[in-house]
Amino acid sequence: MKIRTFSFKNKVSGWNVKNVHFDNLTLFVGASGVGKTQILRAIGSLRKIVNGDSVNGAEWSVEFEENGVVYIWKGAFDALETSLEDIYHFKNSEAVVLYETLEINSKTIIDRKNTEIEYDGKPIVKLDANKSAISLLKEEELISPVLNAFRKVQILNSNISGLTITPSINEKRKSHLGIREIKNEKGLSPIEKLFLLKVNKLQEFDDIFDNFKVIFPLIEDVDFAIGSFFNEVACPILKMKEKGVKSWIFQPGISSGMLRTLSQITMLTLADAGDVFLIDEFENGLGVNCINQLAEMIMYPMEDVQVIMTSHHPYIINTIPFECWKIVTRSASDVAIHTPAEFNIGKRSRHEAFMQLIQTSAYKNGSL
Repeated sequence: MKIRTFSFKNKVSGWNVKNVHFDNLTLFVGASGVGKTQILRAIGSLRKIVNGDSVNGAEWSVEFEENGVVYIWKGAFDALETSLEDIYHFKNSEAVVLYETLEINSKTIIDRKNTEIEYDGKPIVKLDANKSAISLLKEEELISPVLNAFRKVQILNSNISGLTITPSINEKRKSHLGIREIKNEKGLSPIEKLFLLKVNKLQEFDDIFDNFKVIFPLIEDVDFAIGSFFNEVACPILKMKEKGVKSWIFQPGISSGMLRTLSQITMLTLADAGDVFLIDEFENGLGVNCINQLAEMIMYPMEDVQVIMTSHHPYIINTIPFECWKIVTRSASDVAIHTPAEFNIGKRSRHEAFMQLIQTSAYKNGSL
């Protein structure tokens, strides 16, 4: 999958962003609070919608390519008032779909207005008003590629320190899994996949560990312990062994930088062509020893993947080619995306691009 363009509006808050164009590598830069993280969350919400969630107040338009086919998917949910109780109890939205269209290579396949739906030019029976037609018609030959495309969107959260391995992985450890089966487990975290690589004795585990040791040469071993939690259900826990240290370090004692580094290396090592990675605050929790190596892996991945990320770190911004920068500004609820060319950045010299960027009002203040 490759996301080409994206627009999104939250009709409850008014927050919106229009006509974002993406490259294979896109780096959002700008002042804090302008909406960089919100853009990644908005893209992530599309994955929820295709899986059947109702996203209150969402209105979107996305153009993407999957296996050489161009799709344009648009839609909107009703905007319902929400209470603090709804927010803090994570209540599911009951917003209904107001409209939805899907074009495949310029041909309209889904045309939905409230409860009336046409599929491939023919009216069909009424469907669940709270769910996207993509979710409801996912078994159809023309629609299933859309669902599969958004399943390739993977989100690496900035807060990795609380990462745990769920008890559900316990059953999978009892089965022999090949590399393809592990890669296809899109619902698992990178550390869970690392565990499956270990128990199945796959070469990719050694490849990941070798890359990890380049960054952390004092780590001589990475393994998993099995503990009993959650009503005696066995659950694997990550552990690391340092050179010259007798005892192991278990996951709660492992630094957030180590966990985030291990997660990113695992994620990129197991990437398939067409995967889309959303990485917020790329440098969060990472020391200078981590950033260089991970930035190289991002810029030169082993597979044809798309990476959409945010960063404030000067080294990251300066390392990523300025042509990949998207400068984010905001005026009230309206978020705008700018290219470096709009500010003549890099016109005189590539080496001066970063210095030119940080001198712009757009970067410093988040406004023009």
